[in-house]
Amino acid sequence: MWTFIIRRLLTVPLLLIGVALITFLLQRWAPGDFFTQMEMDPSKTTADLLRMKADAGLMKRVSTDTLVELSSFRTAGSSFSFTEQGILRDGQPVASTDVRTELRKFTVGLRLFEMDEQGAVYREISSLEGFGRWCLGALRGNFGLSFQHRRPVFELIMERLWNTLKLSLAALVIAWGLAVPLGVLAAVKPGSLPDHLCGLIAFFGLSIPSVFFALLMVLFASLTGWFPIGDMVDVVNYDSMSLWEKVKNQVHHLFLPAIVIGTGTMAGYMRQTRGNMVEALTQDYVRTARAKGLSPNKVLFKHALRNAINPLITLFGYSLAYLLTGSFLVEVVMNWPGMARLVVDAIFAKDEPIVMAAVMVGSLLLVLGNLVADLLLALTDPRVRLS
Repeated sequence: MWTFIIRRLLTVPLLLIGVALITFLLQRWAPGDFFTQMEMDPSKTTADLLRMKADAGLMKRVSTDTLVELSSFRTAGSSFSFTEQGILRDGQPVASTDVRTELRKFTVGLRLFEMDEQGAVYREISSLEGFGRWCLGALRGNFGLSFQHRRPVFELIMERLWNTLKLSLAALVIAWGLAVPLGVLAAVKPGSLPDHLCGLIAFFGLSIPSVFFALLMVLFASLTGWFPIGDMVDVVNYDSMSLWEKVKNQVHHLFLPAIVIGTGTMAGYMRQTRGNMVEALTQDYVRTARAKGLSPNKVLFKHALRNAINPLITLFGYSLAYLLTGSFLVEVVMNWPGMARLVVDAIFAKDEPIVMAAVMVGSLLLVLGNLVADLLLALTDPRVRLS
């Protein structure tokens, strides 16, 4: 068992590095970046923009010695080179202000350079170099500063992650708490009225889009007034509530979003449970248990369900990451203060550090969820332990 756990844990760093590299390259190769819109702002000078890009890890100021080492290059029909005394254009010394337009952006080889109004030159950091810097920072627990919020990304993620996890875990409890009993009920009497009702519930859960379902729940809460719309707590009266009242208030706000997220997952698991149970109830070991005179409940839950539940345990690992990412759009629609708003805004604004951290959190939860599922499967199935 320990060998299996260690072997699985050793694969985690390689998987995370691969996911991080793909995410980083997709963002860097996409057209534009966070500072593209700022370039249209006349109040922002080129020097301000280049300094911000340098702070963000997208550019690096080039020293005079490095510029001197550059080979001559051509741009705007002229040949340029840098010396310790200044800039040469076609072999003649010129002031940086005279060639400001021509050297606003220039390339030497495959490297892009930019010059500000004071003649300072910055070099674009390549994708691989930027990824290496990000990895070194991540190993130290530093995921960078948010371009938008100018705050450490780790702080922003931690502020919102618990809210999203709370919603996802509540949806997971609803999904599993309903899927297994309803699936067993449908499998015990296939073709009966309970089986058809469970099938109708599963059809509804699998077919309705989560965003549309969230909009229906918002409309329902608005028309009936039974449930609050948005936020995690009553922002006006929460501080004056007792501990028990605070718990009830949080559950009251949590109920509808958790139902929306958990319904689709519950429907899939319920159909999986029903199919597994119908197959298990026809096996020889179930008939043998009945022939030995065991009670129906013991045959159903100790023998049939224990074997039918194994495929569901395998799916459990995927459900952790799915519920985390699947809750994003629901959080936006139902105004739940989780990671969704932060990440969605970061994607549209091309705030790379937040997107990278969010993808890493989702990937890590998926890996850990799969590991937990394998361990649970080993505990319930002796055949897995022996292998």
